[in-house]
Amino acid sequence: MTRRPFFLLLCFLALWLSLNAIADEAKPIPSNPDLAAADQLYKSGKFAEAADKYQAMVKADPNLVAAQAGLIRCWLREQKVDDALAAANSALAAQPNSAPLLAAMGDVDFRRGQMPEAEASYQKALKIDPKLIHPYLGLARVYRAFSLYRHAYDELQRAHEIAPDNPEVQRLWFNQLPRRQRIAAIEAYLAGPHPDNPEETDSLHHYLDFLKATIDKPVHACRLVSKIEQTDTKLEAMRRDPQHIVGYGLIVKVNGHDQRLQLDTGASGIVIAPKAAEKAGLTRLSEERYMGIGDKGVQTGYSALAAQIRVGDLEFQDCVVHVAERATVNSEDGLVGADVFASYLIDIDIPDQKLRLSPLPARPDEAAAPATLKTEEETQASSEEKPEGGADQKPEQPIAGKPAAPGIPHRLPRDRYVAPEMVKWTPVFRFGHALLIPTHVNDSPSMLFLIDTGMNVNALSKRAASQVTKVSSDPNTRLKGLSGNVSDVYRAEKATLVFGHFAQKNQEMVTFDLSTFSRQLGTEVSGILGFDLLHMLQVKIDYRDGLVDFAYDPSRWH
Repeated sequence: MTRRPFFLLLCFLALWLSLNAIADEAKPIPSNPDLAAADQLYKSGKFAEAADKYQAMVKADPNLVAAQAGLIRCWLREQKVDDALAAANSALAAQPNSAPLLAAMGDVDFRRGQMPEAEASYQKALKIDPKLIHPYLGLARVYRAFSLYRHAYDELQRAHEIAPDNPEVQRLWFNQLPRRQRIAAIEAYLAGPHPDNPEETDSLHHYLDFLKATIDKPVHACRLVSKIEQTDTKLEAMRRDPQHIVGYGLIVKVNGHDQRLQLDTGASGIVIAPKAAEKAGLTRLSEERYMGIGDKGVQTGYSALAAQIRVGDLEFQDCVVHVAERATVNSEDGLVGADVFASYLIDIDIPDQKLRLSPLPARPDEAAAPATLKTEEETQASSEEKPEGGADQKPEQPIAGKPAAPGIPHRLPRDRYVAPEMVKWTPVFRFGHALLIPTHVNDSPSMLFLIDTGMNVNALSKRAASQVTKVSSDPNTRLKGLSGNVSDVYRAEKATLVFGHFAQKNQEMVTFDLSTFSRQLGTEVSGILGFDLLHMLQVKIDYRDGLVDFAYDPSRWH
């Protein structure tokens, strides 16, 4: 008896089962109206309402992954970091190989300042589901903080290829576009539902105003016009009174007028007071909003154009500066953020009272980059956060047969380069102008501290202090920042700070709420290395590569 008909029957049955399985996979997943409603609330920035809906769904079905991930992200946006962490741990305990939950845990780790853990969670999620966009966005943020700008660009481009219409993808994609396309993209984004809080939306509106005010003009490059490529400039003491030095600054000529500006590694750009701006005859560009330490919140100001700026022997032309009512707390004229000198190797030698600016080490495959002051670029976005080469260049040519994304300039961002002479420098995490250095407090896990010569004292966040030592109220200490006075000040007992190659014992440390600053940066800032500590050190900074170096010589400190 032949077995062929039976074999054909088995083949037909297998084919039929296979086709039915494919058909079942092709069927759309039944929609969940509650989940769709919660997602829409999140996309519209209504995080509290969305969290209520997600939470109700999780209560009804603890294994509903989309609702769990949505709830975790809502709590992060509402700054309920501990709740988000607890929810992520609980969800992953039940479903350890869920890609959406691993991506959500990466978001929690990133917000907590745990960068290596965040990277690992995102990478694990992508191994499970390479079409999920959140891990790509998370890795883009992680690599940008690592100064791995090409890595960050590649991850963002993958997310954009998968979901170009996703609002979170669009928000990060703005800075990849030439200026005219960027204006149109931001207008479209603001016209529809978007997951920004009111402060973020207001900031984006003012940025849009700045772009429109400068659309028909070349990018204000603040280019070097003097032939000298390096300089030493005297640092001058800023005093609270004749006995107390609270910072150091330098004389900066703005349109030929001397401005005494505090040198501030915790600030961005050149910020001057209205009287100093009037004296310099600046050209007003657009309204601005800014925030600093203090309880008064958002402050007003405007961007302006300076035809000429001179720092020591270096002269620059066509520079954007910022005018603010409360320009600084230690100088009548204003401040200069150290990031302004990001095209240079910066040496802040406070013991010797000198600021040295010299060329950055050239990468082996390129000539030295032209020196500029980073004034306008930090207004738009860090130049390392978008492709190099200007705002309106021609699109890049395809590489290895791969089509280029529309509107992207030919030159792409570069990753951190560690020159041989800088192998012992300390890598830091860069968030725009802010340099965050891994720091241990007593025997704590690594925390992120801001390097801030503009802050008089070392400080711990209230959250971090409560985890590592005892905290008590200190009504007699007064702190003031760009956003006014800090009302609730505390003291933390016996905190030893370990960072770079150094350790410093502090019998007491000023402690206050840094949650607003952490929310602005998107990661936990646990403390500040301030002037009390930094004035004893020679501080070298390479903003391009996210590297710092500290030197201490007891014989030079006085």
